[in-house]
Amino acid sequence: MVGFISSLEDDFHIYQPTVLINAAHVIALQRARAIDRQDARKILAALRKIEKKAPRGGGVEDIHVLIEEYVTKRVGPDVGGRMHLAKSRNDQVATAIRMTLRIEILQTTQLLLSLQSQIISLARKHERTVFPGYTHLQPAQPITFAHFLLAHHDSLDRSTQRLLEIYQRVNMSPMGAGAIAGTSFSVNRNLVARLLGFDAIVENSLDGIGTRDFALEALGVFSIVSLDLSRLAQDLIFYSSGDVGLVELPDEFSSTSSIMPQKKNPDPLEVLRARCAKIAGNHLTATIMLHGLPSGYNLDFQEVTPLLWESTGTLKSCLTLMAKLVPRIKVSKSVAGKPYMPFLAATEIANILVRSEDLPFRKAHHIMGTAVRIAMKRQKNLREFTPKDWNDVTRRKLNPRTLREISAALDPQRLLHLYRSKGSPNPKETRKMANRRATRLKLWNRRVDSYVARLRMSDRELHAAARSI
Repeated sequence: MVGFISSLEDDFHIYQPTVLINAAHVIALQRARAIDRQDARKILAALRKIEKKAPRGGGVEDIHVLIEEYVTKRVGPDVGGRMHLAKSRNDQVATAIRMTLRIEILQTTQLLLSLQSQIISLARKHERTVFPGYTHLQPAQPITFAHFLLAHHDSLDRSTQRLLEIYQRVNMSPMGAGAIAGTSFSVNRNLVARLLGFDAIVENSLDGIGTRDFALEALGVFSIVSLDLSRLAQDLIFYSSGDVGLVELPDEFSSTSSIMPQKKNPDPLEVLRARCAKIAGNHLTATIMLHGLPSGYNLDFQEVTPLLWESTGTLKSCLTLMAKLVPRIKVSKSVAGKPYMPFLAATEIANILVRSEDLPFRKAHHIMGTAVRIAMKRQKNLREFTPKDWNDVTRRKLNPRTLREISAALDPQRLLHLYRSKGSPNPKETRKMANRRATRLKLWNRRVDSYVARLRMSDRELHAAARSI
């Protein structure tokens, strides 16, 4: 039975936080005079010896029992038996999970910011690199490779915001909630929270031990990040395929076929795509596990926790891979000469007909559809249309200015500069976007650094408090 319900193997993810929780709790007990200074000193000394490395042991239900049994053997049952006063495994495990999860969130955010930085750097090099924008997997309008990259950056940036937002809700201490109803001892919950680096406490004791919404929320954000990464991976797989030929993946991030020597397979991206699906699956699994549970502590919670560590481990490896791959992507030199590129100017030429010839857009849209059909039937592209062809298809004599504007729109580089709206692929607008995102990236990095510094400070305060005893 113990083997069946044991979480010992998975609990090593929360081992060190659990030791620190016990230390902070003992300090609070001593200050509340619930245990005397001499007993507290002995317990803290025993905990100090195993802070970095777990003691050997087995046949126990979880890491909490393992630690308590070690301390009890070390200092004797009369002293060790006092360590669990005024706390429960229920509030202790919820606190330990939050402590580990907040580190995972910060590490994931740092890797996410590193990837965003690489994307911005690559985008700066391709502000004027013409690239086809797709809808429905069909070439739609000309954009730039930088514009494509910054679109992916922005979805990742929103996930950065989400991670930093949920950090605030994760970094709240349930310690002192006990099993369900707190304790009759005057243990200072705010002191324990401060020593453990928390910004606040989960005030209601039942809420503190009986919910895992913080874990579910984290899994949800991890799932969103995985969707962002999967979409980027899919784009690169598609764009790098031989018949599309828009980008080239670096050799060190590709594999060949065991039988077809000409193949260059995007194996790492395909594996990344699959592993991102597992992250999304973990979020769904946790949702189903938590659905319909009654209030209070339920051991079902124990099965949710490993999903967190699997998701963060997988996500961090995917972010690391992508951050190393992105700077090595090369855009094909033949992109601007792709035979379909002139057709991507169709929307802009329709806009020109609206502005210069005072046509309703729907009529201009119909004219351009006719022009494209005629060009394809003649096996020509729109650049080969003569003024007569344009007069014929519009059924009017176009003024010279209109013809000049059409000619400009058929040059992808010149077309990019015709875009006027904010956030468009116009190189000037793209440069502004890259600059703004680089500035925001610095702010996010500083914010993460401040959280890391706050945790280090609380760790020093905890050990100083223990030494003072």
